[in-house]
Amino acid sequence: MLIAWNAIIPENGEFLRDSQDAFIPRNEIMEAIESAMLFYYIKKDKAIEQRVKKMILSVDTKPKLKTLAKEIKALIFDKHPLKVEMPEKIYLPKEGIQKVAIERFDFAKKEFIERNECEIFKGTIEFTIDGIAPLKAALTSYARGLAEQEHMLSEGSILEPYIAQIQNSIANEWDMTLRIGAWTTTPYKGDLLFFWRIKEVREKLLKEFKLDIRPKDILFIPKFKEFVGWCEYKD
Repeated sequence: MLIAWNAIIPENGEFLRDSQDAFIPRNEIMEAIESAMLFYYIKKDKAIEQRVKKMILSVDTKPKLKTLAKEIKALIFDKHPLKVEMPEKIYLPKEGIQKVAIERFDFAKKEFIERNECEIFKGTIEFTIDGIAPLKAALTSYARGLAEQEHMLSEGSILEPYIAQIQNSIANEWDMTLRIGAWTTTPYKGDLLFFWRIKEVREKLLKEFKLDIRPKDILFIPKFKEFVGWCEYKD
């Protein structure tokens, strides 16, 4: 089962629906798992880390991040195939769906810059992800890395205590952490976070190409005083 401790926000503001009910498509869960695997294997597999470093450091022109990320993703999943199974549609209990105001917090400005209303889901979804148990270390590693970046980016702001609570839950309470749905407007969300943890790559992207691939903003729900997307999966 999946427990949405923090609300899940659909990518387009409203959940997809069919004749049965509102649902989250399989690819949104897979996206969260794949982001974790990218981060984890570049950190764990030194051969892959060296290939990634060589690939990026040898580039002389400003890279297209989408293409670069796609190439690295193919490199990792060719060596470490991802084998998980789950339903194509994960249906949401009606009682967990509601509409609330969402605010967007800009990390550079350290302030809220936009407010919208959209559907959210909070609660428990009963379904099974076969093959996810062996990925627990990767999911935790990525969740910690992402929360750590968000803590640094929100340091000194009114949001800092809330991300500190998330870090505590990841470390001491949650079983397998997934970040699902829309939680930032930054392209690729946290998919490129692995670039940031390699010092030489980070410096080249920042100094030579003026590319900062960390999340630029984050979504927050004033009603619940919480970030969005943080979920726990339990077998």
